[in-house]
Order: sequence, then C-alpha cells, then structure tokens
Amino acid sequence: MEDVDVSHVVRLYVLLLLRKEPHHGYELIKEIGEVMGKDPSSSHIYPFLKELDERGLVDSQETGDRGKTEYTLTPDGQDVVDDQIESLGEMMAAAVEGSIKECNHCDCEIYDGGVEVGGLVYCCKHCAEADSEE
Repeated sequence: MEDVDVSHVVRLYVLLLLRKEPHHGYELIKEIGEVMGKDPSSSHIYPFLKELDERGLVDSQETGDRGKTEYTLTPDGQDVVDDQIESLGEMMAAAVEGSIKECNHCDCEIYDGGVEVGGLVYCCKHCAEADSEE
C-alpha cells in the first residue's frame, strides 16, 4: 500500500482523532483547534479526508438532519494509524535515548529527575536507601 503523507502535524492529528472515534470534519477542526490554539484551515482537513476516503482508509457516511459527513477509520486505515504511531514512537525513543537513565537499584528507566547518591542514579529516595543498605 502506498504511504499516506502525514508530514503535516494536522494530518497526523486527524488520524489520531479518527482512531479514537468517528468524527465530522467540523468536529476535527474544532478539536485540533482546541489543542493547537487555532483552528486549522478547512483546506487542510477536507482534502485529506477525501484522500483517505478515496484510498479506502476511512468510510464516509452522511448523518443527521443536515447531512454532515462522518468519517470512520477502516481496518486498513487503522493499520496506517498504527504504523504512524509506531514510527512516532521510534522517533521519540531516538530523541530521548541518550537522556534516559537507569535506576542503579531496580533497573527502571528514569526519564526525568531521579536521585543521585555517590555518583549513582536512582529513580527515588527509597531505591537509594535500599541500595545503601545492601
């Protein structure tokens, strides 16, 4: 299957919202606007939804009195979103990999903070104390 262009953050967010539940285009605009502080242009949303529909990644259905179109991910669409989430996870892991520390006592990953004692890093004071008692 040909890759879906999600180079624009709005496109990725559309896919993530559709992963949660079906949406109308206007709902997508408003939800993305709430997060980003500004509504995205409909010219970013509707052509992308049309592309997804043409590629069989969403089903579109008119609903309600006003005939709004509601978009639902198809199984193929869900696969595309899952692939995008995996790729995003890999990018995030690569970005933080060098800054993740490991607790000297319990081996958990420390993403932020931690306790340093005698040059050793611990996730919390309890691990630092437990390690000093051993």
